[in-house]
Amino acid sequence: MNATLERIVTGIAQRGLLACAQTGGIRRQLASKRYPSAPPPDGRWVRLGVVQLKGRLCARAADYVEQVCQLTRRAVEDGAQLVIFPEDTGSYPLAGLIPGIERLTSGGKGEPPSEAVRGGSAPVLLLFRILAPAASQVHHATFSTLARSCGAYILAGSTLALDGAGHVYKEARLYGPDGALLMTQRKTHLFPTEALWGMSRDELIHVIKTPLGTLAAPICMDHTYFEPIRVAWLQGAEIIIDPAADAARYEFWAQMRGVWARVQESPAYGVHVLMVGNILGNEFGGRSGVYAPLALSPNGDGVLAQAATGDAEEVFCATVDLEALRAYRRDHAPDFNLELYRRYTPVAYMQARVHGGRVVA
Repeated sequence: MNATLERIVTGIAQRGLLACAQTGGIRRQLASKRYPSAPPPDGRWVRLGVVQLKGRLCARAADYVEQVCQLTRRAVEDGAQLVIFPEDTGSYPLAGLIPGIERLTSGGKGEPPSEAVRGGSAPVLLLFRILAPAASQVHHATFSTLARSCGAYILAGSTLALDGAGHVYKEARLYGPDGALLMTQRKTHLFPTEALWGMSRDELIHVIKTPLGTLAAPICMDHTYFEPIRVAWLQGAEIIIDPAADAARYEFWAQMRGVWARVQESPAYGVHVLMVGNILGNEFGGRSGVYAPLALSPNGDGVLAQAATGDAEEVFCATVDLEALRAYRRDHAPDFNLELYRRYTPVAYMQARVHGGRVVA
C-alpha cells in the first residue's frame, strides 16, 4: 500500500467509517415512517415491482436509506409483492461513505474518475475491501427493515461481500416479509473490468421456493451465458431475476442478449432491472423489463412490461401468472441432454437432477 492510501485507510478508521453501519440508527429512521402493506400471495398471481435505480453517491447512510425507502414505497403502493433492485444497489452509492472518494479516484491531474479507475490510479479492490463491511451492514439493515415494514419480499440488488481471506464478491440478497435474509447469490461471471480489479466469483447458482414461486437471481453477466440460467431452471426456477449495472448507454440488441433470450431457452419469467445515472464518471444505462416465453406475452414478443426510458429512475409493476407458466412448461419442456452436460461440465450440473420427469434440487 502506498503512503497516500495508508494515510487514507488510517483516516477512515479514525473517523469511524464503520460507525455509518450502526444498524440502530437506520432502523430508527425507518421505524419513524408509515408503510403500505404488500398483498399476501395467492399461489397464482405475483405482482413484481421493478426499481430502475438512479445511482448517486451517498455521503450519509441516512440519505441512502431515504432514497431506497421512497422507491420501495412506490412499488408496494402499486401492489408489488416482490420489489426488485439492481446490481450494485448496495455498493456504488455507498462508496460515498468513503471520505474524499471522488478525489481519490481521480488521477489528480484533471483526469476523469472513470479513466483513473480503469487505469489503476486507485486500487479499486482495496477501496472495496475498505467499504465492504460498512456497505454490507447498511444494506442489510435497510432492506431487512423495509421488507418487514411492508410485508414484502425484496430482492435488494447486490452489495459487496468480503470473506475471511480478503476476497471481494458481488452478492445479491433476497429478504422475506418477516425481514429474514432468505437467499444470497454471488456473481459467477465477472465483467472484464471486475476481473482486472481482482474481484472474486462464485461457482454455484441458487434457487429458493417461496409463496411467490421458485426464485433465482444470477447477477448481470451471468445472464449473458445460457448455462447459469439453465442450471437455475433445472432446479425449478420460475422467476429468474437479473440485477444488472451496465456501464454503457442503452442499446436494444445488446440488452436482448441477456435475460430475454434466456427465458426463451429455459421457459420462465425473467426480470431485468438496471442501475442508471452517473457515478464516479461512469455512465450507467439500460431499460429494465419483465419478460416471458413468447407464447405467454400479449404481443408475442416476450415483453410483459418495460421502463419508459433507459436513463431515468423509474418504478413500474407487472403481474405474472404462475399457473399459466407451469402449464406451458408441462407442454413445452426443453429437451435438455443432462447426461451430456454432466459428462463435460460436471461441476455446473451437480446441483440439479431429473427424476421421473420432474426437476428436483
